[in-house]
Amino acid sequence: MLRLLGALFGLLCAASAAAQDFTAVARLTDASVGRIFVDVPRGMKTGAGMVFGQGAGGGLLYLTNYHVVEHGGDIAVFFKKGEAISIYSGTVLAVSPEKDLAALRLTPEEIGTPPPPPLAIDTRRLEKGEAVVAIGYPGAADATMGRDMNIAAFETTLTGGSVSRVLMGSWRGASAEIEIVQHTAPLSPGNSGGPLLDQCGRVIGVNTMIATDVAGIYLASSAGTIAEFLAEAGLPVQTARGGCGGTPAAVPSGASAEAEGGVPLWMILGGTGASLALILGAMAVAAGSRGSEPAAPRVALTLTIAAGGSRQRRGIGRASLQRGVVIGRGGAAEVAIDSPRISREHLRLTLEGRRLMATDLGSTNGTVVDGKPLPPNQPRQVGEATVLVLGGEVEIRLRAGS
Repeated sequence: MLRLLGALFGLLCAASAAAQDFTAVARLTDASVGRIFVDVPRGMKTGAGMVFGQGAGGGLLYLTNYHVVEHGGDIAVFFKKGEAISIYSGTVLAVSPEKDLAALRLTPEEIGTPPPPPLAIDTRRLEKGEAVVAIGYPGAADATMGRDMNIAAFETTLTGGSVSRVLMGSWRGASAEIEIVQHTAPLSPGNSGGPLLDQCGRVIGVNTMIATDVAGIYLASSAGTIAEFLAEAGLPVQTARGGCGGTPAAVPSGASAEAEGGVPLWMILGGTGASLALILGAMAVAAGSRGSEPAAPRVALTLTIAAGGSRQRRGIGRASLQRGVVIGRGGAAEVAIDSPRISREHLRLTLEGRRLMATDLGSTNGTVVDGKPLPPNQPRQVGEATVLVLGGEVEIRLRAGS
């Protein structure tokens, strides 16, 4: 009987843990976790990260994994609140391959939400079995969005679990020993760099690795490791104070403020501050992880065409851009323009990995890009600030999205 009662008590405790309510943690921290896209030579990487402070020269301070920004070029970070999104460009301030951590300064490009509040880091000793939360952007979740990226791509995913143990170890390929938190909050590719949080919404780790040979083992650099990294880099550390007791801390000042005049997604994707090639590349990354189920194509790029006093708009899907879209006067052109100054196959727009390229196809009357002639058959990268003039009289402006 005692054995049976003990077993029942264990089941009740397990059920209670499984039913842990993390809504308060999500409310406190969600706005401070941003999705990062990094331009790399062979395409685009995406991951997660969190705001941990404000730089002395302005801008936000953002923490992620080193392997997310490794070998990267342009960086964009997106924060979502409600139906509004803000875009920040990122500059790497400090990295540690050994700890697999990177600190960035974020500069605002397009603002649709209040600045994300920094999360506090709690370096206390963790108890085995205590509840934890992981927040990030698992790539598997992108599969639910159809073929093209939409606003759901910037909504965080929350998973809950518990601390399995805290150990000293090293990341693959590194020699230095660091403190690592092993936990059971499920992760998948795309969670890299996202925070591991306690029930107060305090940062107790940065999610870094998934065990490939054993299910249910997830690993994070501990808060102590984070604090060491930031101290070595000379960056401020906002540490947690006081106990938690299972009750989330108060909402940081300004964290509950609603966005005024929030910027909808189509405006963000059409904003001049963000790199058009980076956004289109991000769409390609999201779509590339999905299955082959057919879906109605969405507009990835809009052309505004002005010719002879008239103006028209033409939307183009991502798949068409990847194949190459021909603009011209002939019937074979996907975008047909009825003008005697336009050749039958005048210009081609192509999405090549992370870059949108324009190529003059040997037209009779030529193409001008931002006031400079475009030599025939020599692709040139274009973006939203670009103005194309075909045949000396047809003007085309580009905008991401519909």
